[in-house]
Amino acid sequence: MSKDIFVFAEQRDGKLQNVSYELIGEAASLAQDLGQKVVAVLLGDKVKQYGDELIKFGADEVIVVEAPILKEYMTEPYAKALTAVIRDRNPEIFLIGATSIGRDLAPRISARIKTGLTADCTALCIDPDTKLLMMTRPAFGGNLMAIIRCKDHRPQMATVRPGVMQPMEKDLSRTGKVERFQVKFDDRDINIEILEIVKKTKTAADITAAKCLVSGGRGIGNKEYFGELRELAELLDGEISSSRAAVDAGWMDKERQVGQTGKTVRPELYLACGISGAIQHVAGMENSNTVIAINKSETAPIFGVSDLGIVGDLRAIIPRLKEAVKKAKNEGMSYTAPAAEQHIGLENILYNVQKEIAYLTINRPRQLNALNQKTLREIGSVADKLKEDKLVKVLIIRGAGGRAFVAGADISEMQEMTEEEGREISRLAQSVFTKIKELPQIVIAAINGFALGGGNELAMACDIRIASSRSKFGQPEVGLGLIPGFTGTQRLSRLCGSGAAKQMIFTADKWSAEEALRVGLVDVVVPPEGLMRTARDLALKIMSKSMNAIKLAKKAINEGLRLEFRQGLLVENECWAKCFAADGDGHEGMTAFTEKRPANFDHPPRRA
Repeated sequence: MSKDIFVFAEQRDGKLQNVSYELIGEAASLAQDLGQKVVAVLLGDKVKQYGDELIKFGADEVIVVEAPILKEYMTEPYAKALTAVIRDRNPEIFLIGATSIGRDLAPRISARIKTGLTADCTALCIDPDTKLLMMTRPAFGGNLMAIIRCKDHRPQMATVRPGVMQPMEKDLSRTGKVERFQVKFDDRDINIEILEIVKKTKTAADITAAKCLVSGGRGIGNKEYFGELRELAELLDGEISSSRAAVDAGWMDKERQVGQTGKTVRPELYLACGISGAIQHVAGMENSNTVIAINKSETAPIFGVSDLGIVGDLRAIIPRLKEAVKKAKNEGMSYTAPAAEQHIGLENILYNVQKEIAYLTINRPRQLNALNQKTLREIGSVADKLKEDKLVKVLIIRGAGGRAFVAGADISEMQEMTEEEGREISRLAQSVFTKIKELPQIVIAAINGFALGGGNELAMACDIRIASSRSKFGQPEVGLGLIPGFTGTQRLSRLCGSGAAKQMIFTADKWSAEEALRVGLVDVVVPPEGLMRTARDLALKIMSKSMNAIKLAKKAINEGLRLEFRQGLLVENECWAKCFAADGDGHEGMTAFTEKRPANFDHPPRRA
């Protein structure tokens, strides 16, 4: 019987490649859904000492195949060794990095063991019903995303490009088993002779390792303007990169291309200048912690995945941005940029508005966006601002990075709390989440990764919850000697029923997105790469209707839930009647219907 998730741990010259850590981190998440182990397979000569490192990054076991013939990569010996391991151990899933080695190795192994291979995956998750691996990859030139399953053959094999997944934090306390696996090699396994290894000296920095990228596209106009972008990148201690259009035009080297046919990056800051945001480019940068886009077209798709969008001429904006960065570096934290009063300057969240849609991003990715008191107060300050904002119609809440929406409360802050201090943080969170629930705007939670504890409670405060297929939900507090205290015991039972609420709380289990969908905890489940696009499209669809009517409907639903049924009907009746008021939209909507024309809810003719 097939079991466990195996990962090829690629090493070169005795150095483990980053993609190995990334795949082990992803395998650990998949293994939780299957109740299985993560096994790393390490090939090379005298490499067993690296086994402990792989365990500290998430592997439960490490299988080591050592032989002099494996010192340098050659297709036949490596393929023979991995095939032998697979036939002996019969894994359920086998993951390989889509590097030059992995692209050469994976198809040969899949052919020898007669199983399928899905190449260049951008997302992996487990189907909660069939327990099959759902492998998402671009198809038809990247214009759509295909989900592929391997029903009849084992192992289920996939290659994943470097930078797509996120490694786990190194845990020095983790222990596991490192074992040798013997493979007999002979002269027939050497079908090529390596005469010399010439290492190419890289003249360009590795953009996948950069903390900040300033990226240019066709919209910058010419090759020379990359000089301006390079100056900005240097001020930000970053590197320059580009879209495919700039590479095809001969403006930038292929090594600096971001996207489906270039490299996948995950910097702290990605500044997109003159890039439209084609799906092929977005596939390579959408997991950046913070994305700022500058484009003269307000309908550019890049704004759909941006934390902050600037509509305007980048040739006017970039010089001013460089000047502001210089002043900020000289003056330090006391520096305030011109017109900064139009934005909320906060430490743990990002907030911006684009075309009547507000985006609130919990921005603590290294802490999996865990909620501390400062973050809660900052969310509350945004809610206070939105309550009085007549222009914003929809708020989308999301988490920075690719691993978590919000993975709970910040335990490090609460460990030494007294009873009274515990009561105070609970009151603070309950107050903030109630503000979110009672906002006049429609609030959408865009959930990618963990929504645990306070994160699940924040999501429940939103009107609509859209989850990526890799999301995990849960209330793990009882495992820590706590109970949900940020509205969870009350809101979860009202949303999903007391039975489902008690099961989630009492067991502290993590539920998949599909399980959450079944009990009504989320409303829509989509592939990870389509999450923000789906949230934005839903926001635009809502905004195309009568916002007055939608706000009244929200009020009737929310207030009615707190009342006995007949009293709830009175609230509904009052909200219904307001649709016919002079400042309501009912007359315009009904008149437009009878006249067979689109309703003008933004500027309807008002009745005297």
